[in-house]
Formats: sequence, C-alpha cells, structure tokens
Amino acid sequence: MINQQGPKPKPIKIVVERVACHPERGTCHCHQEGQEFTFDFERCPADFCAAAFHSLWPHLRVLELGGRHPWDAEEGVTFVACPDPNKPVVFKIIASEK
Repeated sequence: MINQQGPKPKPIKIVVERVACHPERGTCHCHQEGQEFTFDFERCPADFCAAAFHSLWPHLRVLELGGRHPWDAEEGVTFVACPDPNKPVVFKIIASEK
C-alpha cells in the first residue's frame, strides 16, 4: 500500500495588523490591533470573529500547506481583510516551520 499523506501542516499565527475606525460606526467590536491567535488546523481560534475566520480560511490553508499567493511579498506571510465594509480589520497570517 502506498502512503499518500500530503505535506504536514505548518503552525500558523494570525496577527491583527490594522483595525479601521469608521467615523460613525466606530471600530470592530471583536478585534484590536496587536492581538495574536494560533490557528489549530481547521478550528476557529477562541474569541475570533466567525465572519473574519470564514474570509481567512482559504488563505490559512494555502500557507499552512506550504503554498504562496502570487501577491505575497514574503514567503509564508499574507494579509487578508475581513468582510466588514464599515469597520474592516486586516489580518497578517504567518506560517512557521516549527
């Protein structure tokens, strides 16, 4: 029997890079700049916005499995925004070899 296991998932850290402030609606009620989360292979981190996680999911998987987007300036690092058009949050996703 042939072992067809894929690449081992890399540990992923999610950092809240930027939180925009809307003049009337304020800032995101879930996240603050500088927060860090660990992505545990397929599970949404505790206290993480589910809508944002849904947007990050495909990008998390790409980096976790060693891939890279054409627009990434640095290998193992990408930036993704949440879908809130009024109070967007930008997340930095970092894959490590550990």
